[in-house]
Amino acid sequence: MPKEMNKPWDGRNRGHEDKAYFDHNDRVERPVGRDGRFHVGPIKHHVSFRIHRPSNLISRNLDNDIPMTSNDNMRQMIINQRDRERGGRIRRTVYRGGNNSVPNFKGVQFQGIQGRNFKGDQSNSRMPLPLRESNGYRINIPYGHKYEKDYIINTLLNYIAPKVFIPIMYKKTRTDACFYIDDHKTANALLNCDRKITMSDGFKLRVRVKPEFPNCDIDDEVKERLKQAMAKRYRQDTKALNLSKFHLDSDLCSDYFYALSYPIMMMTVLDIMAEHIPNLEALNLEGNKLQNIERLGILTKKFLKLKILHMGDNKIRDIYQLDAIKDLQLNELKLSGNPVCNKYKSRQNDYVRDVRRRFPRLLFLDGTELPRPIVFDIVDANIPLSQKMFVAVDAKVQEIAKQFLLLYFTVFDSENRQPLLDAYDEHACFSMTISISHNNKLNGYHLENRNLFRINDTTRRQKFLKQGRLPVVSFISEMPRTRHLLSTFTMDISLATQTMMFITITGYVQLDNKEEPIYYFNRTFIIVPKDEGYCIQNEQLHISQLSESQLTKLHQQLNQLENQQVQSEAPALSSVEVTNFVATEPSDEMKQQMTLTLSQQTNMNLEWSLKCLQDTQWNYDNAVSAFILNREQIPSQAFTK
Repeated sequence: MPKEMNKPWDGRNRGHEDKAYFDHNDRVERPVGRDGRFHVGPIKHHVSFRIHRPSNLISRNLDNDIPMTSNDNMRQMIINQRDRERGGRIRRTVYRGGNNSVPNFKGVQFQGIQGRNFKGDQSNSRMPLPLRESNGYRINIPYGHKYEKDYIINTLLNYIAPKVFIPIMYKKTRTDACFYIDDHKTANALLNCDRKITMSDGFKLRVRVKPEFPNCDIDDEVKERLKQAMAKRYRQDTKALNLSKFHLDSDLCSDYFYALSYPIMMMTVLDIMAEHIPNLEALNLEGNKLQNIERLGILTKKFLKLKILHMGDNKIRDIYQLDAIKDLQLNELKLSGNPVCNKYKSRQNDYVRDVRRRFPRLLFLDGTELPRPIVFDIVDANIPLSQKMFVAVDAKVQEIAKQFLLLYFTVFDSENRQPLLDAYDEHACFSMTISISHNNKLNGYHLENRNLFRINDTTRRQKFLKQGRLPVVSFISEMPRTRHLLSTFTMDISLATQTMMFITITGYVQLDNKEEPIYYFNRTFIIVPKDEGYCIQNEQLHISQLSESQLTKLHQQLNQLENQQVQSEAPALSSVEVTNFVATEPSDEMKQQMTLTLSQQTNMNLEWSLKCLQDTQWNYDNAVSAFILNREQIPSQAFTK
């Protein structure tokens, strides 16, 4: 209990009974009535001298109470706004201190129970609420125009040390100074500097902080500045580009806040890279606050040689975000410092497994060397370039197959197909399939269609399989006359050994009647050595109709080839030596037939057809080969009839 003062307050003599605080007792009993029940009377007014310690959360965010003191003998009191006398009236509060007879209310703050804070002589400033997380913060210094930039920045750095920052876009207005920073913790530290730093002129430095990102406008001037900044970060010897903390580049941060986390900025930088350094092999994107990396998917299309990618210290949260760049053939990847890494307790197992599932060729992850990948688990996604002729073995095999098939199709397109008896083995097999459509015009072939998906009867399957030399050639002879378009042929030799060759021919064929449509065909041959030549042991033929777009494209191709033939002026055909299964010298009648057949096959007149056969010593397949190989050199008069 405080000691009772001898002097009366306000010059009046008042007894103890008028002093309500002398009657106060926190340990009063609850009144009991005659019925034995507790009764609540009117609220008693009281003044408490006990010091209440509020929670840290309240004391941090609410104002401190001001002690009510006099100049000499200080006594501290808190006045409860809800104190009432027994009659329910608000009690008039009296302040008395020392020898003063007049109350001194300077600095007095009346508060309810919510605002109590008893921390002695500490400042009465309110602690600011923490800022929300953002990629950019605007720092405003009211009246900062009076000070030099270096003075303000160094003063702030000294106060928040060991934290550091680089001011971005520092500018002065008529009354203020402002700049931007990129770090959340540093922004909160600067926010707490408000009115706590005394400047050289005696004024307190005011600091205002709020999450804000400046406008990002891209023009030609900005692109030129970006190119200059990127040029100094590129290493020609290693083909590596370092874009780490690109928004803090010394050549940019004085005038721009162009962070790569801003989508339009990222796309602009990637376009500049694709234009000037398409052969980039290493890229560093660390410390750029990247959260959404979907736009990095352009790396898979424009930077095919990229092998090293560093994306540490960003904001990548989930492993599935890497799916946007999983087509990159990376050897080295860095993700440390991203929130996604904190989700994996076992980095060696789960983390490495999930990352390598997307980048199977990866050798280094976060600076750690990984076990070598299993080669057969890696599938190369690159499709080989299409070639008109593919041979898996040497050129000699290609030449043999080429000569054999040229002669085969030459005889096949002639009026007499009986010479093909020498082209088939005694036990040869032949089958044919056709594609079925609603407007199918291949009705002549439909009855012999050996489609195993449609024919379940074993007897019919056996019937449609032609076995033996005579049945095969007889069936071929009954087929309508055809004209194969040799310029559309493709040939693949998938397998070649000493005892057999596996050959696939594709192209277009037209029936002898030019009004008939053109069809697509695919023929597979297995040829084996026989005597001094080769013969067919197995053949499969597939025929299908063309769509309108395919037919239009084919006509354009044929017209282009025809124009090239007419415009070309060159020496006559050269002779080509070749071996085939016809070894005897033809008779005069046979020579005449060969000349006529060659003329029909090549569209050359009889004179040039005869000359071609004579130059090739009446070897028909050599003549056809010579025509194909030297077609562009044949003069236009050779086709005048």
